[in-house]
Amino acid sequence: MEIVFLGGAKEVGASCVLIKAGGKNILLDSGIRMKEDKLPNLQLLRELGGADVCLISHAHLDHIGSLPLIAREYPHIFFYTNQPTKDLIKVLLYDSLKIMDAKEDEIPIYAEKNVEDLLDRTITYGFNYTFEPLEGIKVTFFPAGHILGASMIFIQTQEGSVLYTGDFSTDKQLTVDKASIPKIRPDVVICESTYGDRLHTNRNYEEERLFNSIYEFISKGGKVLIPAFAIGRAQEIILILRNYMKKKKVEFNVFIDGMVREVIRVYKNNPTFLSSRYYKKVLKGEEIFLSDNIDIITDKKQREEIMSSSDPCVIISSSGMLTGGPSVFYAEKLVENQNALIAITGYQDEESPGRKLLELTELPESERKIELNGKEYEVKCKVEKYGLSAHADRDSILGFLAMLKPKTVVFAHGSEEAISQLSDMAIKEIESAVLIPQNGEMNTISIEKPRRQLSFFNVKKLSNIEPLNEENIKSLWEYLLESKQEANHITAEHAILIWNGKQFLERDEVNRVFELLKSSPYFEQNPRKPYLFRILSRTEVENKLKPKPMEQNKMRELAFEMFKDFGLYKVGMDNENVVVTFYFNFPHIANRLEDKIKEFEEKTLWKVEVNPNINLTYAQKYLQKLLEDEGVKLLKFSYNPVINAIVVKPNKEFDSMKELCSKFLDETGIELIFDIENKEDCTARLQNKDRMEQNKALLLIDLYFENEKDKVYKKSIKEGGKYIELSFVTPFVAEKYKDKLNELSQKTGWEIRISQTINQVEMVNILKDILAKYNIDLIKNPSIYPSIREVRIKLAGEIDSNIVNEIANEFYDRTGFYLKI
Repeated sequence: MEIVFLGGAKEVGASCVLIKAGGKNILLDSGIRMKEDKLPNLQLLRELGGADVCLISHAHLDHIGSLPLIAREYPHIFFYTNQPTKDLIKVLLYDSLKIMDAKEDEIPIYAEKNVEDLLDRTITYGFNYTFEPLEGIKVTFFPAGHILGASMIFIQTQEGSVLYTGDFSTDKQLTVDKASIPKIRPDVVICESTYGDRLHTNRNYEEERLFNSIYEFISKGGKVLIPAFAIGRAQEIILILRNYMKKKKVEFNVFIDGMVREVIRVYKNNPTFLSSRYYKKVLKGEEIFLSDNIDIITDKKQREEIMSSSDPCVIISSSGMLTGGPSVFYAEKLVENQNALIAITGYQDEESPGRKLLELTELPESERKIELNGKEYEVKCKVEKYGLSAHADRDSILGFLAMLKPKTVVFAHGSEEAISQLSDMAIKEIESAVLIPQNGEMNTISIEKPRRQLSFFNVKKLSNIEPLNEENIKSLWEYLLESKQEANHITAEHAILIWNGKQFLERDEVNRVFELLKSSPYFEQNPRKPYLFRILSRTEVENKLKPKPMEQNKMRELAFEMFKDFGLYKVGMDNENVVVTFYFNFPHIANRLEDKIKEFEEKTLWKVEVNPNINLTYAQKYLQKLLEDEGVKLLKFSYNPVINAIVVKPNKEFDSMKELCSKFLDETGIELIFDIENKEDCTARLQNKDRMEQNKALLLIDLYFENEKDKVYKKSIKEGGKYIELSFVTPFVAEKYKDKLNELSQKTGWEIRISQTINQVEMVNILKDILAKYNIDLIKNPSIYPSIREVRIKLAGEIDSNIVNEIANEFYDRTGFYLKI
């Protein structure tokens, strides 16, 4: 295997690497420098046999700026990258054509036809998909985390495997996730070294420092210019400002100029390559970059108005090194303004105006002068650098290599100093041969035993004629399970390759299958890497295909739509158990709604429970109105849940009382009792002379119940001696002692009545006493519903059904209440 750097060795710029392996010439990137000597050594490429294929890592000009020349020189080859990178290449190269046309003293290095030809021959594949651009050569793109679409390129040949990192970042950014280290075993790693001589400061700290500096100048009525790379850095800064304005609850105007606006469109058109956070926002239709106070500048007149206005603002504009574009216009206007800040946030080439501006900050004020567009300016504004790098630093690079354990590491894409420091540390810390190439130098790497790779898809390709669709995607899933791929991940490209055996894929077809996988019950989209889909197990699919309960807000709306006319006033939800509780003004009405409730349950897949308590506030108002319609006032209102009756005291008798009672029972299921004072006592009572003295009578009652298991909790002489009232834990317990109570009444001469109240505290004590026999604990206090003689409880742990029945039976025997567990 031979590796030749045509550019990008011991420098940042003109990245262009030729790998000769397996009898093929594989070209990686072809960029330009920000200098007079722009191009990589394309003459040497011709002398070495040219290129058979070109693989593109990402869309920065130092990696793609001379690709149209490659397309012109080698009309037979194809270019491979992913979709966002292709879209960004189009934006950048057409912008470069405009710049070349505008420079009258400079001869364009390529024409529009060359750009069109390049794009026509650029084939796109997504991350984690292995394809064969040439016979015997396998290629996979992995996320590099640098900008949208940035890829590490893994190349497998018969002579060994190579991972070309391109530019990569191991820190998560707002727009894109960090580099995803693949499960590969490369023999050679060609590694970028841009920041191989330093460590980055904390990203969050730098973001906050940038915002605080900006807000300081905005608060003083000043202006801030942020020259930013149109791809990647500008989008990051927009999101930083949006997030901090929201967090700090402040607002100021932000203007976006230059190629940034076109790049934003590409970012939004390729959501699956965004970070998972913003992918979800785009799917929901949210505008992630622009807002009422973050707007795009569309013409020169608007630029002039912004600069002539005294209003404070932030301007984010390309280019990031002040080498051209609108950022130079703004710099000319602001550089002599003491109430302005120029914030440098990215890499600055040694000869760029941005680098010179930073270097001036170390000189005395009288010597701070810079040339912009051929004119000299005194630098009076504040110039500050902020560490928002999208490149890995020294320790991240070393950690990355230590994990991959390649046989050989080739350091490039960095200054001589950065590569020297990084290579010195790599030699000490990594068990790999370290190679530091020169541009134009042939580097021969002999790999005696290429490392074996962990192949993901050793799945035999099918050759179906019909396209993958909703009808046959289940067959693909079953085939993958038979091939023992359960829990592995596939991409849309994988699905097409396996189903149809196709390698060259139409982008529209890939997008269609992506949407098919996303909506399919047989695959699950990876929440962090939305371009990947996990192959579900049979059990997971069975669970997924089970009908799902209706979303709770929709369910609630339907409940009121169906039952509001029947007195539904509240809906409670137990999401864990998918149970909804209906609160009716008069819950007994639910007995007439069984079919309607069943219909609701079938529509929503929520189980309905009805709260048995009546709405006393509503009941009182309702009765008050009924009586007012009869010309009667309501003096007193009470509800007895034990007998399920409402007792009302009107100010007078009226003719339709009996009819009203009947109507009320029919409408509500509740007895209505009128408490009317009667001069004649209609109740047959025993004469006082025949009655036992009250203390003796009470003592006799104690003796009668001395050996009974049910306790009489209270004995009371009521209504000035008219009768004796006995209180059990509930009135239902007294039913067991009906004969005994009649005998007592005869012996004592007293009428004996049973209190219709229940002793809830004692009921809970009885329940706990029963549970203690089985060492069972209550999860929370029970709910007691007297009107339906029911107590509902939750118990800790799984309880045997026989024990549950024993507990319920004993509780019923001691209280007369049913126990619902």
